[in-house]
Amino acid sequence: MGKMAVGIALAMGMAFTGAAMAAGVERAAKPDGNVKFFLADPELGVAGVYTVNGTELYFEARRSLDAATGAPGALSLRLIDGEARTVALAGTPYDKQWEPQKGEFTKSDGFGYSDLLSRLGGALDAATLHGALSAEKSALADLARQAAGASAARYPLRADVDARRASAPDAAQVADFYLRSARDLAIAREGDGTIQANLGSGITLLGTQKYIADEPDADGQMGRIDAYSMVKAADGYVLASELGGDEVPKDWAAAMDTETARGHHALATDFGRAATALNALAYSSTWAPGVSLGNRAEQATLQRLAQTLATHLLPVRDDATPAAGDVRRAAGGMYQTYVQVWRKPFVVIAEHSGTRVGKWRYNSATSTVKTHQGWTSFCNHGTCAATENMTHKCTFTGPRLTYYRMPSRRTDAGGHTCATPYWAIGRGGHHNCHDDSSTQVRAIRGQAYNTNGGRCNDSIYWMYAPTCTAQ
Repeated sequence: MGKMAVGIALAMGMAFTGAAMAAGVERAAKPDGNVKFFLADPELGVAGVYTVNGTELYFEARRSLDAATGAPGALSLRLIDGEARTVALAGTPYDKQWEPQKGEFTKSDGFGYSDLLSRLGGALDAATLHGALSAEKSALADLARQAAGASAARYPLRADVDARRASAPDAAQVADFYLRSARDLAIAREGDGTIQANLGSGITLLGTQKYIADEPDADGQMGRIDAYSMVKAADGYVLASELGGDEVPKDWAAAMDTETARGHHALATDFGRAATALNALAYSSTWAPGVSLGNRAEQATLQRLAQTLATHLLPVRDDATPAAGDVRRAAGGMYQTYVQVWRKPFVVIAEHSGTRVGKWRYNSATSTVKTHQGWTSFCNHGTCAATENMTHKCTFTGPRLTYYRMPSRRTDAGGHTCATPYWAIGRGGHHNCHDDSSTQVRAIRGQAYNTNGGRCNDSIYWMYAPTCTAQ
């Protein structure tokens, strides 16, 4: 936990032990007009959509975070339209998907968004958000008004962020936000250690652990705990999950195979709602009544899930000029799966690896615009992807299909990938984390694999995380 996070937690502790809790507070402010906020969180950012007569403009504000202290830094802002074309940018692009493509708008597009952008600026000004988000709100409103005065030929408009007006809130302000957000949240822990939390809007968090006595842990010592977490929407759809080992709980497997017909706006709102609730639970775990977490690892899991859920809330546009013979476009279909390989130095062998699998759904079989549908993180008996000391090695994005490609699940225990016993180093009849990662990459690439054979059963000493190329 960085210094900023410690400050937030301490400030929340003072609030819980003082008069603020007794006085009663509203957890969240509701937006006015046609603005729909997917996310409004001082640590995770602001994102949403403004809709008038079927025309959509999306907005997003994110802050960089200091790796050492966790302190929030400069603002990055963007506005995109319903086709995920970039209308305006301010500050340094937050990630590579913020970089606009060339030639998205032409002179013939005219000033079609001028009035809508002006109205968006007014709607954002009128929206009621917590004071910790005042800089994000005003900066987005200013960007919208600036873009309203520009022709489409100038899109994407690039603007500066006024550093004097866009400074980050202090720890006390952020603590007050999470105090309000955590007011009605609680985690219930069962006798077997299973946890369950109601995150609002019918969204639930489930967590459980499994102890394996005859397999080593990350340090090579016998006996290991594999942790499992799942965030599930009111309709039963799994928004995000982390799987510590090879076997998920039996009653989770069916939920993880469930798909949803709900639209992008509904899903993005659930992603944002869950992310803020998880962050609030993590920060308030020491102080809030009814919140009981066993250790820092559980708190870190909540914040990691929050960061994951807050990623990719806005539509994304495929490259307008794909390379000749690109099978992703040629295959058609509305569904696309991708896999990321993550790694870190490991005590017993050279590296530990885990993967994170994400899903996209296109607006139609011919559309180039897609929206994110959720994540599954395969921790492979060790540290999960996107944790502080894990680094991203590579990504493979599969073709557009009429279904999602996912690592297979064994019907006997709702497991995934290798079914043989785990061992950190090479040993006949066993597998290590890299074997799991390799089969997960194979699954997304559409290559054949055997959960009881091949890499899952050989005695080769695989020391390094696999690549994302053909296995």
